[in-house]
Amino acid sequence: MARKDFAKVRDTFANDNGLPFGKLLTREFVLKTLADEGHQYRQRVFCPLTTLWAWLSQCLSQDKSLNEAVSRVLAHRVATGLPACSASRSSYGEARGRFPLAVIERLAKEIGQNVHASADNAWHWRGRDVYLADGTGLSMPDTPENQLVFPQAKTQAPGIGFPVMRAVALISLPTGAVVDFAFTRITGKGTGEGQLLRGMLDTLKAGDIIVADRLFPSYVTLAAMQQRGIDIVSVSHVNRVVDFSEGIQLGENDHIVEWQRPRYRETMPLEELRELPEAITVREFIIDVEGDDGSRKQAVVVSTITNPTIPQEELSELYWRRWNCELDLRSIKQSMHLDVLRAKTPDVVAKEIYAHLLAWNLLRGVMTESAKRTGLTPRQISVKGTMQSVESFTPAMMATGPNEALYDAFLTTVSAHRVGNRPGRLEPRYKKRRPSWKRYMTIPRDQSRRRLASEGRNPLS
Repeated sequence: MARKDFAKVRDTFANDNGLPFGKLLTREFVLKTLADEGHQYRQRVFCPLTTLWAWLSQCLSQDKSLNEAVSRVLAHRVATGLPACSASRSSYGEARGRFPLAVIERLAKEIGQNVHASADNAWHWRGRDVYLADGTGLSMPDTPENQLVFPQAKTQAPGIGFPVMRAVALISLPTGAVVDFAFTRITGKGTGEGQLLRGMLDTLKAGDIIVADRLFPSYVTLAAMQQRGIDIVSVSHVNRVVDFSEGIQLGENDHIVEWQRPRYRETMPLEELRELPEAITVREFIIDVEGDDGSRKQAVVVSTITNPTIPQEELSELYWRRWNCELDLRSIKQSMHLDVLRAKTPDVVAKEIYAHLLAWNLLRGVMTESAKRTGLTPRQISVKGTMQSVESFTPAMMATGPNEALYDAFLTTVSAHRVGNRPGRLEPRYKKRRPSWKRYMTIPRDQSRRRLASEGRNPLS
């Protein structure tokens, strides 16, 4: 690519990148991140800026193919007066391979943290930053490289299952942006959700609060958080015995009590266990929850927020907002089609994850800005509606360039798509429509081919 063409692509990235995120993902920010990570690149059609633009548009598209992303780049070059590039996807695929993992990871996390920092003060809980933590699983293509790093479940026969990873997301409660993300294999030492969360605590600061489910409030995790001045609101693990006759009584089934440091276990080195305090102080009280069968049950809320003047109703309400994390992860995996990854090697798997998280955080940033302008909260705006608005306004933004009136109309359209509020809605969690394909693989594919070849019949007959 000629120097003048390269300069034109570089200089117009922030304002004419085909995605209305120029105010969040500026050219200067991307170039600085590339320089900080020491990435050197040549003047190519798919320079890092163009590659990033194509990658984000691919993440937000319903068609995840490389061909569509290349076609979009080709059309944009011709429309802006640049020479047409090849329609082959090979150059774009190589450019994604060259794009540093450290850069895409840093962009995703820093944009998420910036979006959280832009939240309105009224959206915080008692003036404190609140984050949601939850775990999930992701599947990927069955290749030897992926199987080596993310092996399939041991209960599945070789050649039948798929590589799968365990992941934990740390999500901003007010904005829904992912501020940190960690993943690992599903089995082995150090692969639990608690370990992954403890590895992300440096992202937070003293005074922050984490709202999580019952898998996280172990003594080790709570002690590590208290050492950093971070609080948690969660539900006590089902195996923990709670005796409300002990500790400082705050009311019926509501007390402040000390947890004692557990004995040595093989899952944690002895020296690390000794670094933890001998006891931590927590508050426990009972709330009513709905069981899987629809019956009413009781659960114990556990929190390191031990201020007795805070009513338990406030802590209960804060805990119930944990459900937003389930909705966020569902939107990331379903609306952005990240439940099944496409990459065939672990390095590209990681890049694919962080590219989608970057796109997600940019969406949440647009939703946050739109909410602030219209007096809403980002949680009241539809993710799917925002994605549709981005798709609708992109061609006009590409054609006109910087246009504040168009950008204002875009934000107004985003805020018009609200999340449905249907109190009292009761729907059974069933599917009426049956899957059309009912034949599933029970032996490895190569064995199936040999069997069909020996029988001399069509595999679809």
